[in-house]
Amino acid sequence: MDREIYGHIKGLSRSDLETLRGLYALAVDRAQLVSEDIICVLVSLTEKMRREIAVFLDRHGRVVSVGVGDAGTAPLLARSRRRSDFRLSGLRCVHTHPGGSGMLSSVDMAALLSMRLDAMVALGVRDGRLREAFVAIPDVRQGRLADGGRTYGPMTARELERFDWRRAVDEVEKQLGRTPADFRTGEQPEKALLVSTDSEESLDELARLAEAAGAMVLHKVLQRRASPDAAFAIGRGKVRELALLRQSLGADLVIFDDELTPVQARNLQRELGCRVIDRTALILDIFARRARTREGQLQVELAQLRYLLPRLTGQGEALSRLGGGIGTRGPGETKLETDRRHIRGRIEDLRRELEDVRRHRQQHRRQRQQADIPVVALVGYTNAGKSTLLNALTGADVLVADQLFATLDPTTRRLVLPEKQQVLLTDTVGFVRKLPHQLVAAFRATLEEVQQADLLLHVVDASSADMMGQMAAVDNVLRELNAHNKKTVLVLNKMDCPVQPDLLEQVRVSFAGPVVEVSARTGYGLEQLKQEIARQLDLRGWLFQGVIPYNRADLLALVHRTGQVEREEYLPEGIRVVARLGGRPDPRIRHYQDNTGFTAGATESD
Repeated sequence: MDREIYGHIKGLSRSDLETLRGLYALAVDRAQLVSEDIICVLVSLTEKMRREIAVFLDRHGRVVSVGVGDAGTAPLLARSRRRSDFRLSGLRCVHTHPGGSGMLSSVDMAALLSMRLDAMVALGVRDGRLREAFVAIPDVRQGRLADGGRTYGPMTARELERFDWRRAVDEVEKQLGRTPADFRTGEQPEKALLVSTDSEESLDELARLAEAAGAMVLHKVLQRRASPDAAFAIGRGKVRELALLRQSLGADLVIFDDELTPVQARNLQRELGCRVIDRTALILDIFARRARTREGQLQVELAQLRYLLPRLTGQGEALSRLGGGIGTRGPGETKLETDRRHIRGRIEDLRRELEDVRRHRQQHRRQRQQADIPVVALVGYTNAGKSTLLNALTGADVLVADQLFATLDPTTRRLVLPEKQQVLLTDTVGFVRKLPHQLVAAFRATLEEVQQADLLLHVVDASSADMMGQMAAVDNVLRELNAHNKKTVLVLNKMDCPVQPDLLEQVRVSFAGPVVEVSARTGYGLEQLKQEIARQLDLRGWLFQGVIPYNRADLLALVHRTGQVEREEYLPEGIRVVARLGGRPDPRIRHYQDNTGFTAGATESD
């Protein structure tokens, strides 16, 4: 059995640690809540160390975890034994309060609920004696575990031994087992704490990402650091403070704003006693929820596997830790390598499938190039309104929602400009700060649309107070894609919302290209935007004068569809046409242009 002692053990003597490890050898009768032997050891050690001590027992009466805290924090760590959402964990916690009061704290009650413990027992210790004890058993309301619990006490050591806790726990599980179907099927949001060492703006964005993933944000913690701690990313004192906060609020997930190393994630998970993820894992989860097309799902899976592979450390019951020497070799090593080999093989399969997607896109791109249709790509920060703008300009029906990464899969639609010039408008995935490199690599086939575009429309949320920061984040991704030098129009969207004129002026001055103000929702400025697109692509139109044969009625239809026909004359050899056509000269029509009449790029005054 693992005899590790968790928590604040610095400063304890070797004999104290051995005494604590000896708790693992003590057993309790299945009918007893706690034995007198365990109570005696906990009381004497608490008096000697002046620190809180917690032990977790399973329903067989075995001690499965021992932790040490202090007067301010108790680790309350246990291995997860939850068997289902409608059963308790099968563990109970017995811990001490050095001040003499056995009253259960808010931290104790939150741990009872979040860990789904059978019982929480607090022993008030003072002057080397057990002064009083209190017990809390979970309570059930409307088929779910309720905040708080049923409290019993104060009790003596003898009363604790005789307390019929099994009957109370059996009744709780019976009530959970009678949960109505609507309670069973309802997915409860995870309750999350957010941690950042960056800025308030980055922490606020992390909160929006967490909400987009379906989490309920309980609290946000900011600790500014010049450099991350190698073991915990944040300070060790802040880790203990965060553990106390997590338990008092009943959070079951902690999300860090910066990417965590595998060691940091493992250490934090052990100290905090709950799941710990970082911004990268959070964004990958959102992408996995939102990807609808086969291509998008392949890209997300590839990014997730690339993220997972270095974090496959092989610790725990399923995968043994790799090591060398006698006693470390065995089936666990084979299992770990098998999993790693499986992931690497799946990554290679996904790469091949996405390479097929890339070739397919290149084929479509060549067809567009042969048709000489310009491509305009919408880029910008997530939730800047790119999909709404695409719908407003082209009449598309792309999903629009006020949330981060509402749409992932790229959409291309034909856009007709004022003089019937035609371009292809492509909506791309939104960018955020610290966009995971795994995603940039996995979505490279999609983001090639940005690289190959003739013009970029950088869409910015004009109502955001962080426009400059969002623009910088988009520019960073464009640099990573080698697309930062492309011809770009800055589109200030959401002008129908309250804006800050001084900030808008600052944005205009900082941007070296054309700026257009629009409201995709109301239609304000869209015609001006179309004119700016035509101007930037030099799509001023051209004058066609020529004879189209009668057997090329398709070209005559194309002339009517893409331009303004000024005159038609039916001759024996064909139809003489004079028309003002939009866009670049189409080679199929240009073939029949009279040499004297061709004036590419002609204006209305020609």
